[in-house]
Amino acid sequence: MSGNDTSDAGATTLEWFGATTFRLKTKGLTIFLDAWLERPSSIPTYIRIEDVHEADYILISHAHFDHLPGADKLAKRTGAIIIGNGEAINVMRGAGIPETQLIAVAGGERIPLFTAEQRKAAAAAENQQPRGPLDAGGPPPGPPQPSPDQAVVTLHAWPSLHCLMPPASGDGGLSSHPDSIDTATRYTGDVGGFNCTLDITRALTYKLGSLVEMPQLPPQLPDSMRVFVEYMRDRDANRYSNFDGGQITYNFLIGPGKTLLWSGHLGGYEGVLAHLEPKPDFALLAIAGRANLDGRLRGRGGLVAPLKPWYIDSRAATELVHKETKSKVVELEHAKVFQLW
Repeated sequence: MSGNDTSDAGATTLEWFGATTFRLKTKGLTIFLDAWLERPSSIPTYIRIEDVHEADYILISHAHFDHLPGADKLAKRTGAIIIGNGEAINVMRGAGIPETQLIAVAGGERIPLFTAEQRKAAAAAENQQPRGPLDAGGPPPGPPQPSPDQAVVTLHAWPSLHCLMPPASGDGGLSSHPDSIDTATRYTGDVGGFNCTLDITRALTYKLGSLVEMPQLPPQLPDSMRVFVEYMRDRDANRYSNFDGGQITYNFLIGPGKTLLWSGHLGGYEGVLAHLEPKPDFALLAIAGRANLDGRLRGRGGLVAPLKPWYIDSRAATELVHKETKSKVVELEHAKVFQLW
């Protein structure tokens, strides 16, 4: 797999490199969605960072070990701007990424995206926005950038959910979780009323974290887990946080009839999703774990590409989408260029 594909320069294309990591190419931009390219040897790696020669932006869904690692290396190699929540940005700052390549978001931001040529022109003072009155002896205005009305793509960042937020019962208490979701996966473990993102943070900090901190791993530990723990031990090479930082879902406004929604986990806030505008024409939704909203995959006419881990059978979800919506589910192949538009 080469670092650059040969698809139509005017097309919008996707390449899937496993988990929730993608490369999006559109309107002269190369954008990575998450950055987990180089992974533990027990999991396939479809492209190496050294094979990536260009990137304009790197979007991070959240700061966990299977989403953020590699972003710093990509940014240093390509000069790409990293966009992510405050936790992810702090980790990247600690990795030596300069402020000019970092944009922190919390959800609710509209971000203009520019080509490398536009940004270079602005840096050369050929295309800068008018400066404000503070310029005369006041604080600097920040790094130069093109005028927002010259953006080739508009990006909307929305607050989202990594894990299930327990529904409230009528008396204000917490009701139980559903036993099954649209992936037809049945859950029989402990699903107490407070089972949510907090438990993921605690599990990474104390359960998996305890293995990471052990001087010697237990001999009965499977080789696949042993490799994974060794990967997570190398925090200099693999930058991440046990705290997700608050997941962000991104909506790309590429053009009329060309809106792409990407979510690193299947879930979100109902108020955000119900009133999201413009509605996506193509949605990338990760199917893993318990559903976050009400256990349902919802959609309108368009395309849905489910991102599934190896232990989830997504056929039930596909059948549901085809039965109850006007959407079509597309199965993507690893490291193969897929043309959206």
